[in-house]
Amino acid sequence: MKANRFILIGLVLITGLIFIGCNENREQKVEDAKEDVQQANEDLITAEKEYNSEWLQFKSNVEAKILANKQLINDFKIAMKATSATFRTKYENEILTLEQKNIELTKKLNEYKYEGKDKWEEFKTEFNNDVDIVGTALKDIFDKKE
Repeated sequence: MKANRFILIGLVLITGLIFIGCNENREQKVEDAKEDVQQANEDLITAEKEYNSEWLQFKSNVEAKILANKQLINDFKIAMKATSATFRTKYENEILTLEQKNIELTKKLNEYKYEGKDKWEEFKTEFNNDVDIVGTALKDIFDKKE
């Protein structure tokens, strides 16, 4: 009888120790999860700041290129008045097309919404390429005028 009590008391103590040990482990896991969430939030804030800084720099650079393209278009329109009718006819539609592309680029820039780092990098590459194509085409036409 006494042996059964000792066994029962021993089992109760062992069971109690197991529950206490599990509870401490759970609390540690909760603390670790809280730290992970806090670190993730800090990383997100840092990434947003980096993106915003990069976006402002990118937008400023391409706006300057678009403005330069617009100025070339205006200069070309003025210069076309002094050229021959055949030259004017030949390049007038091309200039109008490039002007429309320049306007579309401005609209695309203003409507851009961030959708992740990979899409952002793809957007930057394509957009810079499109702006450069318009600028190069304008310079080529302007050089032909002279």
